[in-house]
Amino acid sequence: MKMKRNLWLFILVISTMVSSVSAQSFKQRFKKILGKDKSELALNATSLPKPYININNNIVLSDTIDFNVIEDNIVFINALSYTIKQGEKGKRNIETLNILDKKFQAKIQSEVALEDEKTSVYVCQINFLMNGSKLTVYVDSINVIAPGLFGEIKSTPFENLNMQKDKSIQQMQEFTTIYQLFINGLKKYITQTKPQSVTHWKEIKEGKAVQGMNETECLLSVGTPKFIRENGTKTRWMIEDNVAIIFEKGKVVDIIR
Repeated sequence: MKMKRNLWLFILVISTMVSSVSAQSFKQRFKKILGKDKSELALNATSLPKPYININNNIVLSDTIDFNVIEDNIVFINALSYTIKQGEKGKRNIETLNILDKKFQAKIQSEVALEDEKTSVYVCQINFLMNGSKLTVYVDSINVIAPGLFGEIKSTPFENLNMQKDKSIQQMQEFTTIYQLFINGLKKYITQTKPQSVTHWKEIKEGKAVQGMNETECLLSVGTPKFIRENGTKTRWMIEDNVAIIFEKGKVVDIIR
């Protein structure tokens, strides 16, 4: 009788273990079917849509542009200026700036209006590095911020997009368009813009405007002004925190806080 009871206990334990393993396996499959296991679906996909690449489980975009007929210093200043102009007015979107090595990092945000009147916002980190006459542009930390199924706002890294869903592919294609427009605009700006001379690099790195700066230096320091007012020989820039920068003959003569 005791032996029979032990046998039933043994069978019960084995059945419980099998059920647990089966439940766990079913749970994992269920997650994949519902698109919950998005990171695995995205990064283990046989191929990402062009021009995306997978580097160390990060979905990135990258370009190297050769400006062999333009001085590297001008390319660097213009790349920095153009990127700042793509940010929010009145602010500077530069996160790190290494003047000696001619490289910087910025945060860019773009919006896409959809057919159903909903808006998707794309946020990314963009890195620039000068190597001789060549400018390398490297984009990572790409996120899409969009309304969810029930109207809630969701921020999703591209690494977590479900490559088996048309909506995810569409979002990646939308960002590809944004990126290509940025790159095309960058090339045009660099080749067609002649910047003013830049000498206040210390203040620019600190994000400060000081007297004696020209407009290019102020742009690099504090970002694109919210608005500009002309008054006779003077020009007034309004920037963040209602700070006014006063120019006369192209140079900063006063800063009103």
